[in-house]
Formats: sequence, structure tokens, C-alpha cells
Amino acid sequence: MRTDKDIKVSPEICELIEQILGLLSRYLSSYIHVLNKFISHLRRVATLRFERTTLIKFVKKLRFYNDCVLNYNAEDLHEGKDELDLSTNSLDKVVLPVASMFVKCVETFDLLNYYLTQSLQKEIISKTLNEDLTLTAESILAIDDSYNHFVKFSQWMIESLCRGSNLLDIEVVQFAIKCADEDGTNTGETDNIFLQEILPVDSEEEFQTLSAAWHSILESKLNTLDEEFDVVAAKWHDKFGKLKN
Repeated sequence: MRTDKDIKVSPEICELIEQILGLLSRYLSSYIHVLNKFISHLRRVATLRFERTTLIKFVKKLRFYNDCVLNYNAEDLHEGKDELDLSTNSLDKVVLPVASMFVKCVETFDLLNYYLTQSLQKEIISKTLNEDLTLTAESILAIDDSYNHFVKFSQWMIESLCRGSNLLDIEVVQFAIKCADEDGTNTGETDNIFLQEILPVDSEEEFQTLSAAWHSILESKLNTLDEEFDVVAAKWHDKFGKLKN
């Protein structure tokens, strides 16, 4: 079996990574867009001013991440692609910075999703006595599903190249592994996506093929997420926005 240091960068792989970074930017932008609409509605609800301030902080963080992704894509990856020396550039040198950014983003989404789909929903109902500004059940499912797959892809980028490190661990994955160990769960028979085995890649072609498959999966999850965000934004406007105009 080839090691990760034997697997070299190719222009085709760089193009795929650019596309995958584009998906991360789209993921971040989807949240930024819908949260901005949400924040605009919350401005009219005095009892939710602290919750609104918290969401503004999250949006600022997501915007910063998105700027980092776009700048890396434009300045680092693309410009370096034409100068690749395939005999000296190992794949992990390109992939690991991207994987690190994915880990940073999904850890933030972990906190945001918990706040957005659980504690904030309870606060809205408690303080407004209605569900006009709550999320739909379908949107919460889409949030969880897209998050789970972005986490798994982040894990795959790292482990498929045998470059695991404590500094690249993802909390939700490590927690799932810990619980499985304590419960004696057979990871080969579980449907928990975080426990599904990741095999090392053996070649540039295999990494390229699997990356393309992941791109298709993540794109599909984002399509569903965007559709549900559109539905919930329309709900907020129809039930709340119009009444306040």
C-alpha cells in the first residue's frame, strides 16, 4: 500500500479541491443568508434582543471563515496549481490545510446548530408565545443531515491520507467513538455515520474518484438545505414580516 507521501498532487485533484472549497463557501453563505433574514425579523422583538446579538456574533464568524476560504481558493490553491512539481508535492500538503479549515467550520456549526435548533427554539416560543419565528421540522432535519455529511467528509479527508492527529480531531466523532467503545457497539454493523470505517486511499486516481463522489453528495445535501431555508424564510415573512410592515 502506498503511503500518503507517495500520492502526488495533480491539476485534476487541485481542481476538485477548488470545487470542494466552493461547496464549503456555499455552506457558509447559506447560513449567513438565512440568519441575516432571521436577525432582521428579531430586530422587531424586544424580548429576543440578546438572542439576536448572539446570532450576529455567529454571522460575523461565518463571514470571516467564508472570506478565508475564498481568499485561499483564489490566491493559494489556484496560483500554485500551474507550478506543481508532481515529483515533489505530496497530496497532504494541499489537502491538510483545507481539511483543517473544514474542521474549524464544522466545530462552529456544531455550536450554532445546537443553539439554533434547540435552545433558541424554546426561547422563541417562551418569549413570543407563538411559533411564527421558529424553524420547521424539515429544516432542522436538513441542518442535521448536511452537518453530519460535512463532518464525515472532513474526517475522510484526514483519515484517507493516514494523517490523523489530535489537533484535527472532531469532537462529535470522538464522542461517538467513545460511546461505541463503552457500549461495545460493533462499528461494522452500526448506521452511525461517524463510526463508519474510512479506508486509506492507494493512488491519486482513487482520491480523485472518491473526492468527486463526495462533491456530488455534499452538493445534494446543500441543495436540500437551501430549499428548506427558503421555505422557512418564506414562513417567517408570511407569518411575521408582513404583519409588522
